[in-house]
Amino acid sequence: MNTKHRTNARAARGFTLLELIIVLAVMAILVAWGFPSLEESMKNNRMVAQNNEMVAMLQYARSEAIRRNTSVEVHLSAEGNEWEAYIDDPDNMADVEGCVQGQLRCAENERVAMAADTGLITFNNRGYIRDFGEGWTPETLFLQHESCNGNSQRRRIDIMPTGQISSCSLACGSEAGC
Repeated sequence: MNTKHRTNARAARGFTLLELIIVLAVMAILVAWGFPSLEESMKNNRMVAQNNEMVAMLQYARSEAIRRNTSVEVHLSAEGNEWEAYIDDPDNMADVEGCVQGQLRCAENERVAMAADTGLITFNNRGYIRDFGEGWTPETLFLQHESCNGNSQRRRIDIMPTGQISSCSLACGSEAGC
């Protein structure tokens, strides 16, 4: 039995120009459809990073207040979409790169807006933000991207009077839901 392997001349040539154009057009449509999701995901990841940085700063201030047996202040200032937070060192012992003398830690961001109940959070030597009998309402911070819309996240940070810090994710423009 003598069989020869025949190859179809058309199949051996590869793709036609029309097939290549159709594949490229379909790929372009899929990329254009997925790009806004990627951009939204990047904004949400930026929000999570800023939230984590702020929570870490608050936890650090609380632990320093307990460790040093003194009050430690976290200053929050927001102007439009720019905010700055720093921990004040009352003994002027720290010199952290990027922060002014007397600050233990600082953070800032130009794309994430911050709204706070107060511009100053003070942890006492027991790690509390206020003594018993002064109320149990938590201090609340809100962080959101400057173009908060659609599926963007908004982050809420609650500081309980006992110093416990919690964080949750909200829908853009919402204040409740955690």
